[in-house]
Amino acid sequence: MFDILTVVMVAVFLLFFGYRPPWLSKKLYEFKPKDVHDIPGPLSLPLLGTSWLFLVGRYHISKIPDYYSELRSRYGPIVKEEALFNVPVISVYEKSDLEKVFRSTGRYPLRPPTEALAQYRRSRPDRYASTGLTNEQGEKWHFLRTSLTTMLTSPKTIQNFLPEMEAIADDWCHLLTKKRDKNGNISNLEELAGKLGLEATCALVLGRRMGFLIEDRVCPVAQRLADTVKVNFAACRDTYFGLPFWKWFPTRSYRHLCESEAAIYELASELIRTADDSTKESAVFQSVLNADIDEREKKSAIVDFLAAGIHTLKNSLLFLLYQVALNPECQEKIIQDDSKAYLKACSMETFRITPTAHALARIIETDLELSGYNVNAGSVVLCQTSLACLNDAYFKQAKKFRPERWLNEEKYETAANAAYLVTPFGYGRRICPGKRYIEQVLPIILDKTVEKFKIRADKVMEVEFEFLLSPKGNVSMNFTDRA
Repeated sequence: MFDILTVVMVAVFLLFFGYRPPWLSKKLYEFKPKDVHDIPGPLSLPLLGTSWLFLVGRYHISKIPDYYSELRSRYGPIVKEEALFNVPVISVYEKSDLEKVFRSTGRYPLRPPTEALAQYRRSRPDRYASTGLTNEQGEKWHFLRTSLTTMLTSPKTIQNFLPEMEAIADDWCHLLTKKRDKNGNISNLEELAGKLGLEATCALVLGRRMGFLIEDRVCPVAQRLADTVKVNFAACRDTYFGLPFWKWFPTRSYRHLCESEAAIYELASELIRTADDSTKESAVFQSVLNADIDEREKKSAIVDFLAAGIHTLKNSLLFLLYQVALNPECQEKIIQDDSKAYLKACSMETFRITPTAHALARIIETDLELSGYNVNAGSVVLCQTSLACLNDAYFKQAKKFRPERWLNEEKYETAANAAYLVTPFGYGRRICPGKRYIEQVLPIILDKTVEKFKIRADKVMEVEFEFLLSPKGNVSMNFTDRA
């Protein structure tokens, strides 16, 4: 009996890890349709799945993009991980697979929710009537989206905001002039970019200038909000990718999430409370205020708009300035181009090389064949768009910053490949509602900055994953007056 039990246990163990004995017909095995269980990937342990790779310190959550890059190199164009309790998560890297996933989504695209954030918001019914735009699914998500973001996504709204943005960009340049040292160096550019993000986002959403870019003005709200948003995104990352012990007791990362959510809500509420009569002119604020929806939804939407706008604009701007600083010839082309097309090309090229959203998660709604494997509806698929953008098969000299690829005759080939690859704000119906805002204001800020300064970066900018990609640590650049 003991021998039989041993044989059975060994057989189960070998089958569990995908062992195929040499006597099994290769032809018979290959004839069998390949499914999720056949997709290659790192060793998965019972219950823990592949999360043990992070537990033993081989990889770190802050370097998630590097981890997925290594998986691509080791296992090929489609890779299987397993979450806790061995739930499969499929990563795809090829354009053909990415296109299949994005095109297969229905009217209400499904994406895995940030469960810890949803749990916190459900615990505060006094503040939240739902888990928010990011987490809700189906008809409820669609109702929130159409009720709250109509004016934020409107081309007319953003177009009307651009003159205000030009004035904000002028103030930004003045602040840079005053904050640099005698050699033109600024060692805390991320702090100034955070103030710009807050000033611009408040001007759009609340319809008023807050004065965060005024020199020597103490801005405790601005700095606290920027710091708190950073903590919040890191806590979302840790609870999302780490083991979910927070479901049973308040872990350190979950406490940080709760504390930062509460602080963001209170700080943003203070900005809303201090809004003056000019806020009545804000199309975004008034559209939310007049929406036929729960009052709690209105307040939480404004809070989310402010937090997301600050963080996304700050990081996108820092990535853009860094790329242009490394390429002084690009700065000269910006100066010489009266059409302003080169400005937009610089922004698009930055979105391609260093997008704030490095991958998009989807729960597929139909059965799909991805890289020759049958993947069932309901499976979680990570679309590794950022890594696909660095593939020479889709973009010539893919790792090189070349805004020219978005211009003239070359732009048609670039645009054709970019359709399902360059997705820094998401894709389809669940695209970030602030996409148009960021795309329109970045060229204005860059234009004003390059017109005023020659920008140089002497220090390498490191990048870390904070649920979105962000610069790591202090960002240093040199700003010298342009003659």
